[in-house]
Amino acid sequence: MKKFKSFIALDLKSNTQNINIVKKLYRHVYGFKVGYRSFYNDRSHELISEIMRKKSKLFVDLKLHDIPNTVSSAIESLSNINPDYLTLHISGGNEMIKAALSCIKKNKLKTKVLGVTLLTSLDGKDSKKIYNEQNTKKLVRKFAEVANKYKIHGLICSGEELIALKKYNKLIKITPGVKLFSRSDDQKRVTFAHDAIQNGASFVVIGRELIESKQPITLLKRYAEQYKNKNLWTK
Repeated sequence: MKKFKSFIALDLKSNTQNINIVKKLYRHVYGFKVGYRSFYNDRSHELISEIMRKKSKLFVDLKLHDIPNTVSSAIESLSNINPDYLTLHISGGNEMIKAALSCIKKNKLKTKVLGVTLLTSLDGKDSKKIYNEQNTKKLVRKFAEVANKYKIHGLICSGEELIALKKYNKLIKITPGVKLFSRSDDQKRVTFAHDAIQNGASFVVIGRELIESKQPITLLKRYAEQYKNKNLWTK
């Protein structure tokens, strides 16, 4: 069965609600993203077990960013989960990235490391203040160079930077902050899911627009019907 090339961000108030979303959508989407709120919430082990039981891809979004030894210890503590994907901040530096990859290899994990470039809640003004670089595409390319050099598996990047990253065709590209239909929220660098995938995203991350819907399957089917000719589905 073909599935929408998306990870659903499980960010509802309780993991009881998140588990219900998994049960409703697992047949229709590639996987589920477990971030801070759901990972540190009650019943997180049940949520993760449910995702694995449904044979969906598990994306643990902890955005690790610390000294190399601490990051290695964090990854080692995830050995019992063995997620398919795990995020860390590329800005954590070369040694941190190498330590993360070494720990994954040592513990024989299947986990693919995804490097966070620039959060989608930030724009050029923010990146100028933080990194002294207002051109977000240029900044994200610098992060991509680091990711490519140290052979992490992929990038987390906004839809605005996808075309600028075309030459990094061996890197998985996951685009958060996308929308199916028009909406407004706290994201600044956003795009539509179909545009992101057409521009080179391997997968997109969809959250509130879908999980807060009273009829998420109906919404997804309406989207699928509208964009049935796009390259949005797994083989």
